Amino acid sequence: MKYTELTEKELDEVVKKYIEYYNTVEDCCFTYEKAYKRIHQVMTIEDAMCQIQYDDNGSMTGFCMGYYKQFDDLLAYFLEEIVIFTGFHNIGYGSDFIAEIEDVVKKNGAEHLELISVNDAHHMHFYEKAGFYAAKNLSMMGKHWQL
Repeated sequence: MKYTELTEKELDEVVKKYIEYYNTVEDCCFTYEKAYKRIHQVMTIEDAMCQIQYDDNGSMTGFCMGYYKQFDDLLAYFLEEIVIFTGFHNIGYGSDFIAEIEDVVKKNGAEHLELISVNDAHHMHFYEKAGFYAAKNLSMMGKHWQL
């Protein structure tokens, strides 16, 4: 596996693969403009760290986006999203990518890695296998309204 920083140069291809994955596998309705904006917003956050994963054949297999967050007592990395693209699931690429992210953020001084996940058996199994745990001292809060 090869990992590179996500830059503007690869953004178009990442956006297209992101849309293909989410609109076919997750039943979403991303447009190019919305997907571009979502990814670009995270890429341009101060202290962002976004990577692309390539297999040994040079195929783009996934990407992640996130950013470092400074707290009073530690530096953390918030993994906003990790996506393994269509056609590359269930062969260990996600596990490899999580391990790579962890190595990189540790080398950059982060002591904590956090994320918000969909609460279903598939996602819980994946993240628990990688050593993540459900935080007991936090609750995800939200409020939604119709425009």
